[in-house]
Amino acid sequence: MSDLTVSHTFGNDGQILVTIGGRLAIDTVAGFRAFLTEQLPQAATVKLDAASLEEIDLCGIQLICSACHTALCAGKMFAFSGGIPACVQTTISSLGLQGYDVCKYNSDITCIWCRGVN
Repeated sequence: MSDLTVSHTFGNDGQILVTIGGRLAIDTVAGFRAFLTEQLPQAATVKLDAASLEEIDLCGIQLICSACHTALCAGKMFAFSGGIPACVQTTISSLGLQGYDVCKYNSDITCIWCRGVN
């Protein structure tokens, strides 16, 4: 497995597309958190392309949940771009998250883990 790779592009509409690949795990989340903390204030909409992820653990899942919550609290949209990769779906299933349609922490909007959008 490779280390985490992160890239991004800004659209003219205030959208940022963040592309991540490799491993989003306990030893790589700090760098991704720093990146999100720096970039999130500049975007109205965050789209996360995780198609190139090879591995994700609970820390990675929690960081994405936290980023989603932070964005929504700031009046921004946060969603996956495209589908959710198999490694993410496997981790979601092993954590028991697949049965949630809404997120009780974000005003009962659609949970990104179950629908990919909010």
